[in-house]
Amino acid sequence: MTVQTTNIRTMLRWFAMLACAIWMGATFYLEFLDVDPDQFGFRSSDVESQMKSCGGSFQQRYDCKEAIIIAKGYDSFLIWTEKVCLILVPPVLVVYLLNRGRREKPRSGLRTRLARVPRSVARRRVR
Repeated sequence: MTVQTTNIRTMLRWFAMLACAIWMGATFYLEFLDVDPDQFGFRSSDVESQMKSCGGSFQQRYDCKEAIIIAKGYDSFLIWTEKVCLILVPPVLVVYLLNRGRREKPRSGLRTRLARVPRSVARRRVR
């Protein structure tokens, strides 16, 4: 491998790391910091309108509101998991692809490796 190839690979790795850091910073800001906290909580307008539509006796209203809160909790978990995956998965894929590209490919095929006699056996042959 020449020095120029090594420099190009090093530059590519630094560029990829910089791009990953920028991606993670920007998506973290957009997905976590620049969000209305009431949008995903139990005080959002759609949750309150669903709770107001609960009717019946006290127990029925309580069960209805509890079901709405539990469903909102499940939805919130999925939304936040999606946000975390949006931040972390692209950089992990970039790092994986860069490391996979650095590996040297085997020079021989599967047949030649299977047909080859191990060195320990080759030494013990009688001449």
